[in-house]
Amino acid sequence: MVAERFYVEGEISLPEHFQQFYLLGCSECNHLVWRKIKREIQCINCRLPRMLIPRCRFEVEITDETGTITTTMSEGLGERILSMTAEQIYDITGVKNELFPIAHINQLLTDKLFRVQLQRSSSRTPDKNAGSLVLLSYTEKPAMFLPEESTSVSGADKIMEEEPILMTDAKATKKRKREPSTLPNSHSRLSKQ
Repeated sequence: MVAERFYVEGEISLPEHFQQFYLLGCSECNHLVWRKIKREIQCINCRLPRMLIPRCRFEVEITDETGTITTTMSEGLGERILSMTAEQIYDITGVKNELFPIAHINQLLTDKLFRVQLQRSSSRTPDKNAGSLVLLSYTEKPAMFLPEESTSVSGADKIMEEEPILMTDAKATKKRKREPSTLPNSHSRLSKQ
């Protein structure tokens, strides 16, 4: 039976609870293990001595107007959204024992809308039960144009008044505030011609 795939659109964020952001797996077959430190193991899957390597894997929350769901993001997708490799994540949390910069990542994701493809997992992993949601792909939707504060005509005049200009004088060069124009309105001059 093929697990159903479906799409949602929403904002992606990292949940505030503690999570490791990586799992360690066999360098040959990618079999995931419950270890927290990279080392050589006798892999129970491929039955060879192999070094454990970090694999990016963590939970994200997807929020739309109807609510929030939690899903697992892993490997290249996770590295891409975090802008870090699994090795860098392991170095921060596993080697240096530092907290992962969740607030910073969430700030970068704020106000971005994503189209996300999800699927129910058919297998169990060390950190998830079968049936949990897995993120298969995501694309950032283009931001809708939001008009920023427009500069009014009076605001443009004020900017021009504050902009320093150079005036040449026989004695020296000095800065002076630009004065508002006293020329007649160009529309009125054109209408008279």
